[in-house]
Amino acid sequence: MSIRSIALLIGLVVISTSALARPKLVLQITVDQLRGDMLSRYQDNFIKAPQQPGFNQFLTQGTRYINAHYRHNTTLTAVGHGTLATGALPSQHGIAANNWADRQTGERVYCVADESTHLLGAEGYSSSPANLMASTFSDELYLASQGKAKIFSVSIKDRGAVLTGGQHGKSFWYDKNSGNMISSSFFFKHLPGYAQRFNQSGLKDSFVDSQWDLSLPTQSYKNSSANRTFQIPPKGFNQGFPHQLPDKADKLYYSMLTYTPFGDELTAEFARMLISEHQLGKGEHTDYLAVSFSVADYVGHMFGPNSLEAEDNLIRLDRTLASLFGFLDNHIGLENVLIALSADHGVDAIPEYKRSLGFSAFRGDISTQVKALNKALTEHFNIEGELIRAVQLPSVYLDYPLLAKHQIPVPEAQQKLADLAATVPGVGRVFTRSELMSKDLSFDPIATKVQNAYVPDRSGDVVLVQQSSAMSGNYAAATHGSPYRYDTHVPLHFAGWKIPAQKVTRQVSPEDLAVTLSALLGISQPDKATGHVLQEVFER
Repeated sequence: MSIRSIALLIGLVVISTSALARPKLVLQITVDQLRGDMLSRYQDNFIKAPQQPGFNQFLTQGTRYINAHYRHNTTLTAVGHGTLATGALPSQHGIAANNWADRQTGERVYCVADESTHLLGAEGYSSSPANLMASTFSDELYLASQGKAKIFSVSIKDRGAVLTGGQHGKSFWYDKNSGNMISSSFFFKHLPGYAQRFNQSGLKDSFVDSQWDLSLPTQSYKNSSANRTFQIPPKGFNQGFPHQLPDKADKLYYSMLTYTPFGDELTAEFARMLISEHQLGKGEHTDYLAVSFSVADYVGHMFGPNSLEAEDNLIRLDRTLASLFGFLDNHIGLENVLIALSADHGVDAIPEYKRSLGFSAFRGDISTQVKALNKALTEHFNIEGELIRAVQLPSVYLDYPLLAKHQIPVPEAQQKLADLAATVPGVGRVFTRSELMSKDLSFDPIATKVQNAYVPDRSGDVVLVQQSSAMSGNYAAATHGSPYRYDTHVPLHFAGWKIPAQKVTRQVSPEDLAVTLSALLGISQPDKATGHVLQEVFER
C-alpha cells in the first residue's frame, strides 16, 4: 500500500472517529410533576425490549440517578424548568416562582410574560425568556457552534418551552382556546408555515368524541379508585373512568385535551414534525430539542398522584415516548441521540386522601388568611392603610411608600409580619428578607432551600414555608411547591449516545443536568451553573 493510500485511510478513520465524538442530537425530556419514585413504581406496565421501550430506555438501558433532589424551595414548574435549563439555583437564574409581585407596584408578574412581544397564532401579549437571568445549556450549545446548532423546544405550557429553549431557541406551546401550537414574536416574525400546516392538519381535532379509558385491566394497576371521592375533576370530567371528550371541537374540548394523555400525544407529534422539518441531527453540529410533557401535572393536580388517572397517563406516555424514540431511531439512529429525562418538581398526595389513611395533613386558605393580617399589622403600628401590598405565595410583599410615610423601619415591619404569619394554620416556617439576605443559614436544611430560591428583586419581604402535607386553597386536589422530599424528588436519567446502563444511588441534583450535558459535549457550562458534572455517565 502506498504512503498516499495509508494517509488517506488514516484520514478517513480520523474523520469517522471525529463524527462519533459528539451526539447528533440532544433530546431533553421533562415530565411535569413526575416524582422520583413513580417510574420504578409503575415499571411493570411499561414497554419492554425487544420492543422499542419508552421509559425503560432509561430504566434498563441508561444511567439512572434514583436519588435526585432539588435544593430549593418553591418547587414549581417555572422554577424547576429554569434550574434544569441553566444548571443554576433559582437565586441565580432569577425565576423566583411561576408568579411574583412587582416590588414597586405590587402587580402580579408572570414568569415568562413579555409585553414587548405578541403572540403568533393567537391574540394578546406573549412570552419570552427575558426574565431568565442566566444562560442555558442550549444557549451555550448555540454559542459553541457559532450559531449553527438548531435549537427548538415545545410544550403545552409556555413556561415549559420558553425556559428550556433559552435566548437562542425557537419555542412553541399550546393554545387552550384554539388547540393550536403557537409562538411569540420574540422567536419569529411570523408563525412558520410548517406550524400553520400542523394546526390545519386536523390532528388537534382527531380526539373529538373520544374516550379516555383505562388502557389495561384494572387489576394491573398499582393505584385504585380509593382517592376518587377527594378528587376535583376539571370541567367536563367525571369522577372515575371513562372520561368522555366533547363531540365538537370547541374551547372546552381544547382545554380538556390538556387533562388527557392525548395532550402529550399532540406535543410529541409536533416534536416529530420539528425533527423532520428541520432535519434535526443531520447537520454538521449537534442540535437540541427540549420536549416538556405537561399532562402529568394537570392530571396530578386534579385527580391526585395516587389516582388511576395519574398511573394510566404515565403508561400511555410510555407508549408515546416509545413511538418518538422509534421515530428518532429511523431518522438518525438512537445511538446518535443523547437523551436526558427529568422533572420540574414532585407532588404530594391529596391531603384528604392522606387523612383517610391516618396521616396528618391539612388544607386551608393560607393566602387569604395572610392578607387578613393587614388589620393586625396596621393596628400594631397605629396607622391607617394596608401595609401588605401583595401576596404571591410563598412571598408576601410590604408597601414601602407607606412604611416610609410613617417612618416605620422595614426590618421591624418584616419581623412583625413574620411573627403574625407564623400563627396562620398550615404555616410551618417564616423567614424575613433581612435574614435571608444577610445571615448564614447553611446549618438549617429548610432555611437553605429558601435562601437558594430567594431572588432579591422578585421575592417577598417575608417568605412562608407551609407545614409538611399542608396545602393552601381549593383550586386543585393536590399540589407541590414545598421544600419537602415529596416535592424535591425527581428522576434524573440519561440514555442513548455512549451512556452506560447503571443505577446510581448517591444524592444528586437536577442542577447537575445542564453541566453534565455540557461536559459530555465538551462545551462551556451555563454561566451561573451551580451543579456538578455527574462522573458516572462517562464510564464505559
